[in-house]
Amino acid sequence: MSYNGYRLVINGITITNDAIQKGTYRATPQKRVVATWLDADFIEHQDVLPTRKMEISFSIRQRNLTEQENLIGLFATQENIPVTYWDDATCDYKSGTFRMEAPEFSILNTIGGINYAETPIHLIEY
Repeated sequence: MSYNGYRLVINGITITNDAIQKGTYRATPQKRVVATWLDADFIEHQDVLPTRKMEISFSIRQRNLTEQENLIGLFATQENIPVTYWDDATCDYKSGTFRMEAPEFSILNTIGGINYAETPIHLIEY
């Protein structure tokens, strides 16, 4: 599949590249640990699934109220979120089910409406 000009679709909302604060996007494959245990010599072992899970973090850039309203579906839920992301290792889009850490919204000012500061987003695949 070819690159379609975006990195993420979260809960049906396409996150355009210009909505992501420059230099903040990180996609990191993590081990899927099923169990951790100690043997008789107190050496830690992990039972790990062969497929990895993805952790994605980025910040939504500063924005005004209209731009925030366009992203509102992104914040509708924090569990069982469908995400499609560009996988740089395979140069293809992949999909998964993620959870989102609760976003923290900060207001820069209210001059001419509400103006939001960068909002960090952290997604963890199940």
